[in-house]
Amino acid sequence: MYEYLKKLFGTKEDGTPEALTFEELTKKLGEAKDVKLANLADGGYVSKEKFDSKETELTGVKTQLADANKEIQSYKDMDIEKIKQAAADWEKKYNDETAALNQKIADNERAYNRELFFRDYKFTSKAAADGVKAEFDKHNFTFENGKFLGAEEFIKDLMANDDYKAAFAVEEPAPEPKPEPQPQPANRPYFAPQTPPAGKPKPKMGLAELMKLKNADPNAVITYD
Repeated sequence: MYEYLKKLFGTKEDGTPEALTFEELTKKLGEAKDVKLANLADGGYVSKEKFDSKETELTGVKTQLADANKEIQSYKDMDIEKIKQAAADWEKKYNDETAALNQKIADNERAYNRELFFRDYKFTSKAAADGVKAEFDKHNFTFENGKFLGAEEFIKDLMANDDYKAAFAVEEPAPEPKPEPQPQPANRPYFAPQTPPAGKPKPKMGLAELMKLKNADPNAVITYD
């Protein structure tokens, strides 16, 4: 590790270094450009670990500077007007697409509430319904607070108009319910009133005897008094 010091000493014929006095060594060290002297007491010595750490740090700084210079150059190479135009184009595209989306949402909401409005009306055919709805759409009624302002009055006028009233199906009043037939009473035996015979009165018969007579002859006319 001291090979670099050999150059400070002369060499004898046998190859061994020449001896130097302190003054001679000091002079040669001062003349040697590749040898640096440091006073350890003054902290002039730097360890290899500390040197390697500083070297790594400097390498990192050099890399950062190179990247920064590259980034700066990329900005210098940019066309600022093109960047501004690109930004304006993207802004316009965003605004246009946002407006289109909001309009689509509004159209869907209007179409849904339009169908809800016509749910309360009956038509004679699909063609009739389409014709009335087409007239409705021409007026572009304002939709506010869940209602089409003026739409109900418009439909009433159409229902009274000779050109459109046939499109609406008029519901016939429900027929009144017919009275239910009352049950007839069961047939009961009929006893004709007795006509008193001329002359001698006929002896009276009890109810039991009359029933016995009726059972014996169903066609017999029985009178009871």
